[in-house]
Amino acid sequence: MPDVVRKILSSWAVALIIAIVASGTFALLFGYSSYDVDGLRLGFGIEPSAHGQTELAIPPFGEVTAATHKTPLRIRVGVERIYPHEIGQVADKIDTGGELVKKIETEGKKAFRQFVIRLIVLAAIGGMLGAALSPRRRIYKAVAGTFVGVAFVGVLLWGTYATFNVYAFKQPSYSGALTAAPWATEEIAKRLGDIKAFRNEIRAIAASVDSFYSKIDAWHPIKEDTIKVLHVSDIHNNPVALDLIKRVVKDFNVDLVIDTGDITDFGTPVETKLTEGISSLPVPYVYVPGNHDSSATASFMRKIKNVVFLDGKPVTVKGITILGMADPASASSEVAPANDAVMATFRLKVKRILESQPEKPLILAVHNPKAVRGLLGQVPIVLVGHTHKAGLTEKNGCVIDNAGTTGAAGLRTFQNEAGVPYTLDLLNIDSSKKKLVAIDSLAVTGAEMEFRLERNLIKGKEASETELGMDQFKQNLRRAGNRNKGAAPSATAEKHL
Repeated sequence: MPDVVRKILSSWAVALIIAIVASGTFALLFGYSSYDVDGLRLGFGIEPSAHGQTELAIPPFGEVTAATHKTPLRIRVGVERIYPHEIGQVADKIDTGGELVKKIETEGKKAFRQFVIRLIVLAAIGGMLGAALSPRRRIYKAVAGTFVGVAFVGVLLWGTYATFNVYAFKQPSYSGALTAAPWATEEIAKRLGDIKAFRNEIRAIAASVDSFYSKIDAWHPIKEDTIKVLHVSDIHNNPVALDLIKRVVKDFNVDLVIDTGDITDFGTPVETKLTEGISSLPVPYVYVPGNHDSSATASFMRKIKNVVFLDGKPVTVKGITILGMADPASASSEVAPANDAVMATFRLKVKRILESQPEKPLILAVHNPKAVRGLLGQVPIVLVGHTHKAGLTEKNGCVIDNAGTTGAAGLRTFQNEAGVPYTLDLLNIDSSKKKLVAIDSLAVTGAEMEFRLERNLIKGKEASETELGMDQFKQNLRRAGNRNKGAAPSATAEKHL
């Protein structure tokens, strides 16, 4: 090596420059690390960037990026994995969603501090090894390189911290599926406002429905000794649904509730915290899982004292025999409905169970209407959900009731400008004959504060009302509704199946 080159490489200036480059290189190459944070595995890393940015990666949905600081670094935070069991354990110890978020935030900050320490240590190692490459007085240069490396990376991190502006995420950029996020955020905010207003109006709306219900009874009464079964479905985490169910149970003297599934959206343990209100209902809550539920959902529901879990064996509740089976998709972590082959096997299993019963149940409860193809006529009443479209049909002497979506489709309502109504049905069953007498269908549109109440008579005698009597009945409904601060009720003539 020529003396001039050796002299240059041996200089302190070159040694410290190499230390700076090596410290930054070590931090970039080996800095990325993963940390477990209350059921989440988060990955932290940094990389050089012309503009100071923070990127939140949420696979497979995409990334959210914001210009948060002024140093030439891009901070990347990614969700690498979710551990449902651990999240459930954390959620079980937390009373409110706010506490859960606060705990995760605290643990997240702790993990990030560990990441920063890791970067400092790597900078020290890189600076030490880099400076030691310089000939002569290697030990002294290594010590100096250690301090220079720590100082260099430390200044970058301190500058990032000092200029960091979390409010930059108010104007983020998106990639992947999250490119729809600006629209979704605005729509969600609007809908949440509707939900808040609707929850405040639940009592007033329920009072008006109760008044109309009394008028329907007066118009065409049914026997008093009936068992009232409230059919709900597809709540999808909507807290308003439980408010509505509680009011209907109380105001209409409901004897039991049957839920035909999809009480959650993704079946995660965190979502189950939203179902805790079920335990406050004063009646049995019969439940069969849907494709959006999971084994974690099922496990949690089984622990609620008033929940009757349907798992393929007939149960008798309030004198009503009910058979139900969990949707086959609920056994996996996927929310997609089961394919035709799986559903065919499921139908065959239900058919065999029905054929093995010495006495047929009065009600068959499943989530997906496809599950009852070929089974109609084997039971008097079939309860389903899944389609988010309320409907009532009769075939082969069997009444099929689809409760629609009692949770207004949950998050799916954000995709519909007109909104999706909250729907539920009240089955009136003759307690002595164990025969369905009538089904009262209720649909409430949250944003518009409108509701529709309809009575469907099951093979009932034709009502002998006059045209004038019908008109007067509708007018009474309108006047009662106008007193409800903008609620616009409607009623329809009775249907006969």
